[in-house]
Amino acid sequence: MPRALRSLLAAALPAAFAAALLSPAASSAPPAARKPRVVLVGWDGADWSLLDPLLAAGKLPNLAKVLARGRSWDLASYNPMASPLIWTTIATGRSPVDHGVADFQELEPGTRTRVPISGRSRKVPAVWNLASTRGISVGVVGWWATWPAEKVNGFLVSDRASPVLFDAASLSLSPALAWPEGLSDGVRIVVKREGSPAYEDVSRALKVTRAEFDAAVAANKDLLDPVTAYRKILGSTRVHARIGLDLYDRQKPELLMVYFQGTDEIGHVLARFYPPKLSTVSEEEFRKYSGGVVGFYQEADRVLGEFAARAERDGATFVLVSDHGFKWGEDRPRFYSGVQFDTAFLWHHGIGALVAAGPGVVPSKVRKKVSVFDVAPTLARLLGLPLDPAFEGKPVEGLGPAPGVKAAPAASWAKAAKVERLVVSGFDAAEKKAADEFTKKLISLGYLTGAEAAAVDARPADRAGTETAGSFANIGTYLRERGKTAEAITWYRKALEVNPKSPTTHFNLSVALHILDKWDESDRELVLSLQNGHHDPEAAVFRRVTTYMQRFEKSPKARKQVVSFLESVVAAYPANDRYRAALGKMYFESKDCASAERVFRDLVGRRPQDVEAINVLALALWCQGDAAQARSLFQRSLSLNPDQPAIREGLSQIERGGKAP
Repeated sequence: MPRALRSLLAAALPAAFAAALLSPAASSAPPAARKPRVVLVGWDGADWSLLDPLLAAGKLPNLAKVLARGRSWDLASYNPMASPLIWTTIATGRSPVDHGVADFQELEPGTRTRVPISGRSRKVPAVWNLASTRGISVGVVGWWATWPAEKVNGFLVSDRASPVLFDAASLSLSPALAWPEGLSDGVRIVVKREGSPAYEDVSRALKVTRAEFDAAVAANKDLLDPVTAYRKILGSTRVHARIGLDLYDRQKPELLMVYFQGTDEIGHVLARFYPPKLSTVSEEEFRKYSGGVVGFYQEADRVLGEFAARAERDGATFVLVSDHGFKWGEDRPRFYSGVQFDTAFLWHHGIGALVAAGPGVVPSKVRKKVSVFDVAPTLARLLGLPLDPAFEGKPVEGLGPAPGVKAAPAASWAKAAKVERLVVSGFDAAEKKAADEFTKKLISLGYLTGAEAAAVDARPADRAGTETAGSFANIGTYLRERGKTAEAITWYRKALEVNPKSPTTHFNLSVALHILDKWDESDRELVLSLQNGHHDPEAAVFRRVTTYMQRFEKSPKARKQVVSFLESVVAAYPANDRYRAALGKMYFESKDCASAERVFRDLVGRRPQDVEAINVLALALWCQGDAAQARSLFQRSLSLNPDQPAIREGLSQIERGGKAP
């Protein structure tokens, strides 16, 4: 950051902030002692399918410089691809089963109100805790689940500093925002000054007029409007960047970790407008917003360049990491991810990005594959910290240790590190407002439904905890995806104890039961998911029907099962003609022609112009030997739609006295 800008910041801050953050004892010169140092930048959702084309087009010059002197990897993630889970894995090396951060929210112990996920859910130390315990200075900015701020050997600005997740009023009242505590007032000033970019900043990326910008700001639709969403995401990025850079310049921590959520959020808001144009996007929308993604990533690259330059100057290993990938091409969903539940995850995919340069990095142009579980072990090796025997991952080949760094004997981080957080007492109106604000953001980004947000903990008081239904369900999905389906079912049932009406949990339990060939139970859970508000019920029903049909040849009982399943669906939704028609067709496929006739006679009676229903009714009657009625119905069908060669052939067979197919 330019010296003039640092001076401006220092002049604007209260004395407590200046003393805590901008100590004059530090200088901009490189440190005298060359201890191992790491500067890590987190880009949520960064994906090579976007980064590589932007690099080739010269849009990311600072990332290109890092790659030129370092190397990159594909970074395998895990399901569910939810940021709090994966970023906590990156910081701890442990799975969500072990580390405990398994949802975007948790339940406040006293009121059982939904509140943002916090460090109180985390059950294991993070790398900054172990580093602090071993005397290594650290700096952390914006990392998921770090509120209340943790007492570290250095500074920690919690995830509540992000103005994307909280409004300014809520943020200004949040206690325990940062460590040392004197930083909090200064952080609030940075948020206020950097968190709301001007029209000139937004219009560099979005083709909107000042009048359109002013109208969007006045309407205050937040993340639901591309203009105010871009402004907020850009502001959040600048807040984290300014805090991280100024703190680093003054304190020079040996480990710096700064997280940026905007690289993922910009996708949820603007990926549908990114070229090539989707059919669901209008020409005017495409004109206005198609440049937003590139414009934002250019800003992210500018910020990355600031951190990378400091790392190179100070002899630090520079690391860029993302938690998962994002769909930027033709595989993008055709609907807006920000307004429908369960669409946010549909935009993610399982390969993110890892980049490194500097001491301990063996330059290479070959992009190998590593895992999010490998990041914490790699950081430990770079800093000379012990590897935890409980780690699933291992240090990345070609990344560390730095010259002169000796490997430490393996040790349990839980035993070796101390985790101490600032104490927050009570749950006041400001906390309730902050929690409500966070919930609204989750709904707008597609991670939560309004119904799920309103659900209360159904467990009796003596069994209540801080876990949401989503946290138990996410652990279930994590285990299911790793082949531990029986264990997953236990966690899904725990989730249903908290919220018996959760459609996603019923659905995921149905999937797990189906994997174990417990078809009856699985079908019951799927119907419960539909009845409790599954976001796309017809798609879920017909996927299940297709699954059974694919098993017809190998499993004769699949024919009976699909009929039983559709009967239960029709019983639950008697007015849905598509379900009834599907059931009638399965009756016919199963040679139960009388039942097929009953279903389609009713459908034709209510929908006399439905050619398909008329045809299947004709087939059902022909199957039962009533060729005369079948002939009459085929003729009626052809009068409505003459272009049906198969029906004409069927009519000819009847005329020749042929048997029903």
